[in-house]
Amino acid sequence: MLTCKQASYLASKKLNKKLTLKEQLDFFLHTMICRLCREYARDILVLHNIAQKAGRAGKEILSGSAKLSEQSRKSIKQTLDKAMQSK
Repeated sequence: MLTCKQASYLASKKLNKKLTLKEQLDFFLHTMICRLCREYARDILVLHNIAQKAGRAGKEILSGSAKLSEQSRKSIKQTLDKAMQSK
């Protein structure tokens, strides 16, 4: 049985890639018994669809003042890269 962390990873992965048959089955079984993961998967799908529609329409989702600075983006990228290397 998947943990909620594993299920949330699969919910995110499912947005951009096809899950393997085993992943699909594991995810399905987990979300059948876990209401929070089921709701999480539904919510990120809604957000994903909104972002895609906005992108296709050429709309800016965030105003310029709400965007991260270049320095902040670099800092976040470095932190994520470091975390991925430690796995």
